[in-house]
Formats: sequence, C-alpha cells, structure tokens
Amino acid sequence: MAEIVRRIRPRQYWRIKEHECWFSDMSEQGLHFYEIGTHFAKFKKGDRKQMDYRLELAKSKYISSEKIRLYEESGWDYIASDRNFHVFAAPTERKANEPPIDREEQITVANALFKKTLISFIFILFALAALFWLIGSLWFTDDTPILTLIEGNLFGTMFLYLLNIFYLFSMGMGLLGIARIQRDLKEGSPDGRPKPWENFYRNNIITYVMTLAISLIAVCIPFYQLLHLGTVTLPKEDTTLPFVRLAAIENASHLERDVFIIDGEDWRNSYSENWSIVAPVQYKMKENFIEKKGQWSDPNNSYNPGISAEIYRLSFHSLVAPLVDDLITEHTFDDEAELFTEREHDGFDQLLMRQSDQNKEFIFVKEQVVMYIDYSGKVEADVIIGNAAEKIRLLTEN
Repeated sequence: MAEIVRRIRPRQYWRIKEHECWFSDMSEQGLHFYEIGTHFAKFKKGDRKQMDYRLELAKSKYISSEKIRLYEESGWDYIASDRNFHVFAAPTERKANEPPIDREEQITVANALFKKTLISFIFILFALAALFWLIGSLWFTDDTPILTLIEGNLFGTMFLYLLNIFYLFSMGMGLLGIARIQRDLKEGSPDGRPKPWENFYRNNIITYVMTLAISLIAVCIPFYQLLHLGTVTLPKEDTTLPFVRLAAIENASHLERDVFIIDGEDWRNSYSENWSIVAPVQYKMKENFIEKKGQWSDPNNSYNPGISAEIYRLSFHSLVAPLVDDLITEHTFDDEAELFTEREHDGFDQLLMRQSDQNKEFIFVKEQVVMYIDYSGKVEADVIIGNAAEKIRLLTEN
C-alpha cells in the first residue's frame, strides 16, 4: 500500500480532540494512520472505513505492555507513540468501550506541560522585550528613524522579530489550550467540541505557510540588498544616472578630477546604490574636481569644487515629509547652523535651500522622489536648481 506523509503539529498536546477527529476523517478518505513523529504523520492508503482514535497523555514516551493490554481488553489497538501521548485506534463497528484512563496521571502530565510551556513563554517574552529595546536603540540612535527605515538595514531583524511574535502567540494559545485540558480533566468532562479535520489541516497549512513566508523574507531581504549594494567609481562621461555633475554646472575646461584610489576605485568620485521595501531606488554620490591655476578666496589655494548627493524614490508618499526632516537633521552638525529656507519653483513640489559663503545645500521634492545636494564652489544656486530639475524628472517619469 502507498504511504502518505502529512504535515501536522503532533506536539500541540492541547489539540488532542482535533487530532482524534482528524485521524478518524482521514480513515474515511482511505488514509489510515500508522506512525507519528515530530512534524509528520504517516498514513497508508487502503480501503475507506470508519475508525475511532484515542490519544492519551502520559508521563513517558514509552508505554507498558500492561497498559496496551488494558486498552486491548476495551477494544482498542495500539498504533504509535510520540513524546507525551500514545495513539490507539478501533474500527467504529467494533463499538469499543471507553479506554481505562488514569486521570491523575494525565492531570500530572498536563500540569508539567503547562509549567514547561509557561517557562518557555516567559523566557521568549523577555527575549523579545530585550530585542525590541535593541531594535529601538539602533533605530533612533541618530534621531533619523525614517532614514534608518529607508536604508533597510533592520528589515531582516524586524521580520525575525515578527516571526518570534507569531511563535509567542502560538505558544500563548497553547497555554490556554493546556489550561482547558487541566480544567476538563479535573472536572472529569472531556472536550466534546472537536473541529472538522479539514479546518484543522487547513489551519496547520496556513500556519506553516505564514511561518515559512516570514522566514524566507527575513533571510532573502539582506541578500537582495547585498546584490544592490556597492560603491563604484563614477564614470567621467555623463550617463543616465540622475546625478547633477560638476562638469555640467562648472563649465570650466581646466578642471580635472581630484582622485583618491583605493583597491582600484576612486573614493572621491564614486556612487553607490541601495534598495529597500520602502525605497526601491536609492543613490549616493560624490564628485570632486581641482583647478590647479584657479583662485577661490585664498590666492595660495587652488579651486576645489565638490558635490555630493542622496537620492530616494519612495514607495509611499507619506514618508516624504519625515524623510525631509531626517535629511535636515542628518546634515545639520551645529545647533547654530543656518536654517533651510523654502523657495518656489515650478519643477518641484518643494525646494529647500541653505547656503553660506562657500557651501550650498538643497533638498528637492517631486512626487515621491527626494533629492539632497551638498555643493561647495562658486556656481550660482539657480544653475544647480535647473540641473536638479532635469535629473529629478528622470526619476518621476520612469
């Protein structure tokens, strides 16, 4: 006969009646239970028949021949054991008597299971509380929680945290179930409200699918981010990348790159990409030029214009305003620094600007795209704003 393996949760002792009902209905489908393990129940395919099953809580996974004999005298056949319960079966037509149940032993086992589960529940609860504190500390370390969320470094940890909350909830339901068994055993009234096996099997499938999905997301997100994360040398020629380039705004043929090579990459002229669920498009870039013959404010120094940028295309428009606030916080190093002022421009939903003698900073917002630019040099602000309008349009149109 063919062997069928079905996924179950046999160690959920509080679902004894559901297991009994499920095994019985499986027999009516021609699948007869014969072995149980940690995660799987095994069935042999045969003739359809009506079977009754009984699961007995016990102190040990080993069952004595004396107890098997007592069950057989009542019309029950021993099938299998797993940890703290033993399975017996009888054809319905046999009309087996109620098996001899040692309620005191079952109450003792139920009490021990409740205590063991409660200790585990409390331990996991404290562990989750500590992990929650750690995630919160990392999230708000720099007072820029939205930037931390967007960069996505904590997403894997958050999904693992969610998985443990799901597991804690399941354990809490188990505690309630064991408490119900304790009550029924003490009152001498067995639970007479079994669920259909279809619902029981469906609920188990849903539980395992959700657990598997959360686990896969928690593992895959960091790997997917690694595929999109990297810093490379910025090409000298203009490309389709949405960056405002020095060559486009300086308009000085005697400028050349100020380079700093490490491991084959120019770290003063580079860009990086990133990805997260809430910001699938992320760029950071920096570019530095030097003019050997030029003069800025000091005749003894050459002219060194530089530009850096952070660009985000968000999944949700509600994140735009808090991201702007975080960018201001991230790039304000002095409590006495000048504040950003707002300017009107047709190319943007919002334009914020802050400038000093040698530095200009901009925050551009259009739809769900936010661009921060930090420029040091002599170019007028309107030139940079015009170039930024062209670049941000590339992101909003794609």
